[in-house]
Parts: sequence; C-alpha cells; structure tokens
Amino acid sequence: MSLIDSTYFVFDINIPDSDYSDLAAYITRYEKEIIEKLFGYELGALVIAYNVSTSPQRIKDIVEGKEYTVGDETIKWNGLANTDKISLLAYYVYYKYAKNKASQLSNLGQVRPVVENSAIADPSQVLSSAWYNLRRLYGYSGQNSLIPSAYNFLTEHESDYSEWVFTRLGSVNTFDL
Repeated sequence: MSLIDSTYFVFDINIPDSDYSDLAAYITRYEKEIIEKLFGYELGALVIAYNVSTSPQRIKDIVEGKEYTVGDETIKWNGLANTDKISLLAYYVYYKYAKNKASQLSNLGQVRPVVENSAIADPSQVLSSAWYNLRRLYGYSGQNSLIPSAYNFLTEHESDYSEWVFTRLGSVNTFDL
C-alpha cells in the first residue's frame, strides 16, 4: 500500500485524476524507488511496510513526522505522509510522471501529440521546479540544519537509524542536466 495518493497532486504538482489515469501505477512504482534511494534497502523496506498499528515508533516518525530540536530551535519534520499533502514522494512521482508524459512512443518513434486550440508547452520549467522542491525536502549534505528535510531529520537521529544508507540526489536544470 502506498503512503501517498492522488490527493497530494494539487497546486504546483497538479495531475488530473480520472478513470483512465495511470497515476496510481506511477505512485506504486516511483514511491518505492525514492524511498529506497533515500533510506537504503533495509530501512526503506521498513518504511514501505509501514502500518499505523504495528510499525515501531522510529518508522512512524519517518512517515508521520516529528518535532525535534537543533540547538535552541524546534524543527518540525512533516514526514513522508501528512495532512498538509506536501511530500517529497509526491514531488518525485510528479517529476517522473511529467517527464514520461512529455512525449509518447509510436511506431514512428518518440512523438509529441498535436492538439487543437492549444500549444505544447515546454515541461522543463515545471520539471526543474518539482525537482528543486523534492531536493529541498529530501535534503543533502551541507544543507542548513534548520531546514526540515529527511536528511536533516535522519542526521539528527542517526543513532535511531543505524541501517540508514543515504544516496545523494543530483541537481536538475531546465536543460535536464
């Protein structure tokens, strides 16, 4: 079962959901991918298997969020799934969805559809924006420790997550580099 659902895809990462949408398949595939990237296989498997009733508190803190202190500052890590509906998981799924839907494979090769009364827009701006927000919530070495990211949360609680294996995310720009 996924930690997020279609209700996370609003505002800057809006994906229209319908009976013909494959958004659920994207969530299933890419949520697992980013969780394993962020936590490593062992800890990632515990997060993927999250159950509100049976998961240990340390896994609930990752998924549901937790307040913690850095120096004199209180930081609120919102977790991977929250009532604000802002999640690094959603930004990653959105990025993959938008990138994959920018063109389609046909018998002639990779094509972009032609539509009436519309113009195909360059997706690079929304892709870059989604990646920036993903990376801010995912976190990275050298990030300000007061920013509520997964990396900062796990760094502050490293003794609770000895099996954590972090994979750094690179940057993406409008040229997809």
